[in-house]
Amino acid sequence: MSRYRFALATPEDDVALRARMAQDRMEGAISVSFRREPSYFAGCCVQGDETQVVKCVDTQTGTLVGLGSLSTAPAYVDGAARAIGYLSDLRVAPEYRRGTLLARGYRYFRQLHDGNGAHAVPFYTTMIYEGNAPALAALTGARAGLPRYRDWGRFITPALNLDFGVKPAPVPGVTIARGSSARLAEIVAFLNRWQSHKQFAPVYRATDFPQGRFRGLRAEDFYLAMRHERIVGTIAVWDQAAFRQTHVERYSPGLALLRPACNALARVLPVRPLPAPGARIPGVYLACLATEEDDVNVFRHLLRATHEAIRRGPWHFAIAGLHEKDPRAAALLQMRHIPAAGRLFAVHFADQPLSMESPAQRVPYVEAGCL
Repeated sequence: MSRYRFALATPEDDVALRARMAQDRMEGAISVSFRREPSYFAGCCVQGDETQVVKCVDTQTGTLVGLGSLSTAPAYVDGAARAIGYLSDLRVAPEYRRGTLLARGYRYFRQLHDGNGAHAVPFYTTMIYEGNAPALAALTGARAGLPRYRDWGRFITPALNLDFGVKPAPVPGVTIARGSSARLAEIVAFLNRWQSHKQFAPVYRATDFPQGRFRGLRAEDFYLAMRHERIVGTIAVWDQAAFRQTHVERYSPGLALLRPACNALARVLPVRPLPAPGARIPGVYLACLATEEDDVNVFRHLLRATHEAIRRGPWHFAIAGLHEKDPRAAALLQMRHIPAAGRLFAVHFADQPLSMESPAQRVPYVEAGCL
């Protein structure tokens, strides 16, 4: 009998799943963990309409040593709406990362994929952050037993600083307004019209706000660029602290020495203090980044107005995401930010060929807050 058992996780595994998320961290100058309190399963809704969570248990100790999730949701592929998958939350305890455990986990993934029958999706997307070199090497090196990972380019996810104000960038004839429940249908129609040409962009539905895929995101959280009472751009401010959090786990020795001085300055200057190790980083996502005809000037105007509107709130950073080939990415990187990025992949099995327009033909878009 094998020492390791793969199975679908259930709500009874919630405590162990949350512990695994808290224990694994992304290393760097500031090492962070991505947590799911108070319920792992409560945060799955942002990743798709349906999610299967795979657990790996060491039968000798009874410990949950690994997990991963498979979600499905409608998205735009080559301009048409279709169901696709999303792979996320791959976690393996450090002491179990050698050997064949990863390949065995992917064999179980293939069983789930085949078991979905007519409901199986043609491919999955996934994001691997650039700082995660071991995952990039392990998953994309064409190892036996693993599916194919097709690189769809660099996806930038900068954390925009919310301490100092930014210079406005007004556009003649364009004003900024707040969303409202009365305008939700109009907002959703605008998103689908102008996001449908982006590869992998979600299909937006009124029922996603605020109880569905975009849990907690209200129509009132949208900032709208308006031209003659017509929406020409949207950005939504999405606070996920109630169900998904990022925590500081460790600072590099240099940053640890600087932290007391930085926090002393924060008492007299409009800069944010550095949280203590173990504390949550107060952050917010910028979602639904849509503009008519990908207008860079309208996007810059709306982005800077949104930044000014929220910078005196409780958040230290606002995380936004755009593909490197998106013409609006330059406006995003012009803001003061902490750099971050990942590689976007389309994942499929070798015996199920993948055919779609490339990033050179159709620029991808995914919601950073749904990763």
